[in-house]
This record gives sequence, C-alpha cells and structure tokens, in this order.
Amino acid sequence: MLFGAYEGLVGWRYLLRRRRRPHVLVAGLVFLLLGVGLTATGVYFEQRGGGQVSVFGTQASAARNIMAAGGGVAVFGACLSLFGALNTFLTVFSAFSTFMVTIGVAEVILVLGVMNGFQGDLRKKIIDTYAHVVIEADKTGEYLSDYGALAETARATAGVTGATATLSTEVMLSAPTNLAPILLTGIDIDTIGQANKLPTQIAHGCLEALGDPRFRCRHALLQWARPELARGPAPIDAEADAEDAPAPADGERVDEPGADLMAPLPPPAQAEDAAPPGMLLGAELRKNLALWPGEVLNVVSPLGDLGPTGPVPKSRPFRLAGWFQSGMLEFDTRLGYADLHAVQRYMGLGDVADAVQVRAVTLDDARAVRDRLRAALPASLRVTDWQERNRNLFSALKLEKIAMFLVLTINFMLAAFAIICALVVTIIERQREVAILMAMGSTAGGILRIFLSQGAFTGLLGSIIGTVIGVGGGLSLATLDLPLNQDVYYISAIPVDVRAADVVAIVVVAMLVSLASTVYPALYASRLRPVEGLSSE
Repeated sequence: MLFGAYEGLVGWRYLLRRRRRPHVLVAGLVFLLLGVGLTATGVYFEQRGGGQVSVFGTQASAARNIMAAGGGVAVFGACLSLFGALNTFLTVFSAFSTFMVTIGVAEVILVLGVMNGFQGDLRKKIIDTYAHVVIEADKTGEYLSDYGALAETARATAGVTGATATLSTEVMLSAPTNLAPILLTGIDIDTIGQANKLPTQIAHGCLEALGDPRFRCRHALLQWARPELARGPAPIDAEADAEDAPAPADGERVDEPGADLMAPLPPPAQAEDAAPPGMLLGAELRKNLALWPGEVLNVVSPLGDLGPTGPVPKSRPFRLAGWFQSGMLEFDTRLGYADLHAVQRYMGLGDVADAVQVRAVTLDDARAVRDRLRAALPASLRVTDWQERNRNLFSALKLEKIAMFLVLTINFMLAAFAIICALVVTIIERQREVAILMAMGSTAGGILRIFLSQGAFTGLLGSIIGTVIGVGGGLSLATLDLPLNQDVYYISAIPVDVRAADVVAIVVVAMLVSLASTVYPALYASRLRPVEGLSSE
C-alpha cells in the first residue's frame, strides 16, 4: 500500500467511522428526486404552452421558474447525496475533506470542458469561412494575376485537399430600407467547396445563381412558392399551382424572373437593360435589411471614378440570390459573396485575385502544409495558416482558459484547508493512540507517514470520484445537447469537449495540493511526545 502497508492501514482506519449513519444520504436522495420532479414538471408545462425549452432562457414564465427551482433543488440534493454517501463510512471531517476535493475536481473538469467546447466551435466556424491556409501577395494592394497556377500548385502539395481563389473589397450595401457596410468577396463557384464550407452553409438559394443571373434554384422556388412563407397576400390556388407545375431542375434557366412558382412573392425591382449579377448575404444581414429573393440592391464603393467635381463613388446593382448561415454572428452580419468575375468587373480589374484559400486534410496538418507551400512558392507571396491569422483571438482564449483554471484552483485551496482541519482534529482526538504507537516502537517517520497516507487517501478518493462525475457529466452534456436560446447565444446547444490532458493535469494538481496540505499536521503529530499523549484525557 501507499507509504507502507502498516502506516497506510492505520491511516485508513483513522478515516473510517465506527457507526454507519445514512440519514444525510437519504435526505439528499429525497431532495434530488424532488428537484428532478420539479424540473420535469416545468418542462412539461413549458412544452404544453408552446414555449421553447432552453437553458438560460430570457422570457420569464411560471414554467421556467419551476424549472429553475427544480434545477437548484436537484443540484443541492446531488451534493447532499454525495456528502451523505461519503459520511456513511468516513468521519464527518474526512467526508467533508473528500467532498471538497471531489467538487473541486468535477467543477474544474466541467468548466474547462465547456470552455474547450466553445473554443472549438468558434475555431471551426472561423476555419470553415476562411480555410486552413491562405496565399496572398506580400505587399498590401497587390493582386495575384496567376491565381490559377497558384491554386494548381497548392493542390499538388502533399496534405492539401483543395484550393480556390477569392477577391475581397470593403463596400457599402444600399438596400431600399437601410444601409450596411459589408466585405464583398468574389468566389469561384466551381472550386469554392474545395477549401470553404460555404456550399453547406447556404440556407436559401444556390451557388449557381451567382454565375448565371437567370439561374433559378429548384429548392428555393419550391420553398418560396408556399403561401405561408411568402411576404404579402398570395393567390388562393398558388400552392396547388406550385405542386402541379413541373419544377425546373438545378441548372435550368428561367427566362422570366416572375415565373409561376415565384407568384406568391411581390415582383422584385429589376434592372432595365440586363439582369444584375447575383449575391449571397449573411442570414442576419439579410434580415436586418429586410431583403427578399430577387430584390436588387446597390453596392457602393468609395474608390470610384474621378468626375468633374471630384471622386464619384462607384455604384453597381446586384441581385439577392440567397443567403447563408455560418453560425457566427460576425460573419452573418458582415459578409457577402458574388461571382469572382462579377467582382473583378465591379472593381475595374482584370482577371486577378487577392488570395488563394487552401484546405488541408486535417486541422493539425495546416502548419505543415503552410511550410511546404512557403518552400514551393516565391518569396514575394505570403503564406499564413489559421493560427497566424487569428493569433490574437486564440491567444486571448488560451489566456482566459489559464486564468479560469487558476481561479478555480481556489476550490483546491479550500479542500486543502478542510484536509488540514480534519487532520488536526484527528491528531487531537487520537493523541493517546499516537503516544501508544510511539511507546510501542513507532518512529517519528512512521507517524509522519501515517498522516501523510490519510491526506493521500483523501486526495486520491476525491480525485477518482470527482473525475468520474466531471467526465461523466461532460459526456452527458455533449450527448444530451442541452438547447440554448439562439436569439441570445447564437448557438443551438452547449458544446462540451473534455480533453484527457486537462483531466490529468487537474487530478495531478488535486493530488499535489492534498499531499501538501498534510505536511504540517503530519509533522506536528510526529513531534508529539509519548508522555504528553499518555497524560492527555
């Protein structure tokens, strides 16, 4: 056993209680069942009333209050049950020390798991929008005229799954109801899916509508043919007509913008001479500007032509071909996509691009791919990976995680204080037993190891139970997908990512704190004189 069989056995017996008292455990189970029942009742009434069940809801209601009260009672009952289970076979002070270590370990594991989940979700959304590696001109303002050759070179590099060219510019979007600044990005609709997740993020419309202004997406036509989804009054037989009429297949051109399937929608403003190029906007931006499919909006750039009275802003019409939802509010309110050649014409440039986005096989391969591309491409090009492009953001998240870990270690300090108190009380209560052991031949080192083994047992038991609760709770949260109010958090469920490295670090810290807290009481017990202990009452 730890610290020797004899010392470990004596130390463990000092931790045990003589009589089993399960009263606290029974009371905790009663509170736990009551909390679960209240929570289930609140969920039932919330669903019956047509409300959305979510964690941290914003709208107060009787059902939500019942759920909140039930959750609090359930947590209290679970903590009381845990303490009662420990107090069934351990002394009160030993059970409290183990309970503090358990709560500290479980809490840190869960908090860091949730932080890892949010960080991973944020990282995924950023990378899905901007790819793993980006190739740009080294000097600001320069463009890549040979972007096609660069993309082919990138695709031929080991570890690369695809590459695509983009051209971005800051513009002002002028809609009939409002204005909004956006980052207009020209994309190659044939290769964008190789390095970007935009094709999977489109909520309405399709990429083909960007390249061909007369292209109509089949699922979009069917969706907007439904009267309940249309804006404004619809004909009575609109839905029946939409079902009976043959739907155009993807890739089919519709000559008349106001086709029968689009009858429920008000006719959008159209350009007089030619159909303007299509544009995809973020879902939140489209909602803020109150735009509908087919509406024409002006894209204004301050970098325009020089007129008789000075610079004249450049304005060109674009047609809303659909919208996308990346899951990140910053992107969905600021980004817009159009065909690469349309953006080139709008900016008055030739066949150029300002970046080539590259996607690696896995996220961890991005740095190796970056190094290979740097070796294969000229020095006049700048190659950066996702970590370099978002260094400030992820450094801040890492610092926040470290700070949170340090703050939560205060629980370990409280557990250490509880262990010290428990050992001091044990020494005072067991002075005669310690004196008898020393009179029978136990050395000061043996007494020291006895009380060190007590702290080790407390820390080990609390760490094991806390790890089981923390890892089990994290996996349960990840499996249950507890819903969040997307109007507030812009995420559907609580993301949890419990990492083995974090768990090992937490357990090691908990064990070290537990052992360190036993040093002073153990030294104090080893310095007791047998005469003083035998004469104490």
